Amino acid sequence: MAEHRGPLITTEQAARRLGVKPATLYAYVSRGLLVSIRGADGRTSLFDPDEVDRLITRPRRGRTPRSAAFTVHTRLTDVRDGRLFYRGVDACTLAGIQPIEAVARWLWTGALDDAPFVAPVHTVELARRLAAALPRARTVDRIRTVIAAVAATDPLRADLRPDAVAATAGGLLAAVVDGLPERHEQREDSARLASRLWSKLAPDAPPPGSVAALDAALVLLADHDLGPSTLAARIAASARAHPYAVVAAGLATLDGPRHSGASTAIHRALTDAEREGSGTVLSRLLSEGRRLPGFGHLRYPQGDPRGRAMLDRLATTPPDRSRWDLVAEFLAASARGTPVPPNIDFALAALSFTSGMDADAGEAVFALARTTGWIAHALEEYAEEPDRFRPQSVYFGPDPVAPVDAATPAGPVVPDHP
Repeated sequence: MAEHRGPLITTEQAARRLGVKPATLYAYVSRGLLVSIRGADGRTSLFDPDEVDRLITRPRRGRTPRSAAFTVHTRLTDVRDGRLFYRGVDACTLAGIQPIEAVARWLWTGALDDAPFVAPVHTVELARRLAAALPRARTVDRIRTVIAAVAATDPLRADLRPDAVAATAGGLLAAVVDGLPERHEQREDSARLASRLWSKLAPDAPPPGSVAALDAALVLLADHDLGPSTLAARIAASARAHPYAVVAAGLATLDGPRHSGASTAIHRALTDAEREGSGTVLSRLLSEGRRLPGFGHLRYPQGDPRGRAMLDRLATTPPDRSRWDLVAEFLAASARGTPVPPNIDFALAALSFTSGMDADAGEAVFALARTTGWIAHALEEYAEEPDRFRPQSVYFGPDPVAPVDAATPAGPVVPDHP
């Protein structure tokens, strides 16, 4: 091994990076695949991170173990000790000090660049015509339609160079947001995506702190490990689909109550609670045997830090104080017995509800935010060997039956019945 000039990593860090147990890591050392370096205390082992990364991408002889086919190594997002990190920086910290533009580029390039997202005038005009042609559609359906149209009119959509992909993504986000119909006229001309989005989702001009809360929601939802939509986006990128198609793949998987629809259900529950009372609504949900949406998260047993950060922000400067009081009442009523902390879905619904947005606004915010993460994962995937997601199916249907007449293909075997 050549002399290493940078910082070394511990056994635990190297094992996590490779997705293996420490015992497996030492097996690699014994086989000469890695070199361990004795620490200053004479007992611990340290490793060269560059050598570890080379082992990740090293071609293997023979068949790849099936489990390894589903291991994705990423530098983007890490969930650790109850916290979420983007490229090693706490996402909740970023949500308080950086706009979505800067965080998107941090995920895409590793640089905090907060330059505005802009789209060509003709692209925005196309997006507006299409969005206006779907007056009764969900906002997410408008977004999906606009993306397909913008892709069809971009002759350079197949340019997969990193700078080109980042430029395409920024222009796409701008076209989608600027193409949505306005619900109120903006009082001030803001280049920030969150401010432009507010006028598309909320019926009134933003109270102090509200645009910042929407911006924070976009940041906190930008990425979260390998959810179903992100995995779909990576598979599309592995097949060398262009960035628009990658986003379309993510959106297709996002569509449904299991992944992004929870905030819509919570928003409607809060609307019912405003009319009937929190206790009545909670009682009805529980009597139906339904799990309360918006509470708990498998990755955060002690509570979703994103939900906590958003709710703390809303409690300080809520868009509507009376509606925030109802949210607080709903939370208090749901905390009977062993309380389960609210997650980011509940916080997103609290934002849309207190802002007077439609029930599906949270789903649109989720989709736009996660678009930045899908593009980041696509950029990683474009740097990998193509078509690497090849799981092996196990057939367990009926055995093939030889045809009676060799000239006639065999059809399905129909059993005799008495």
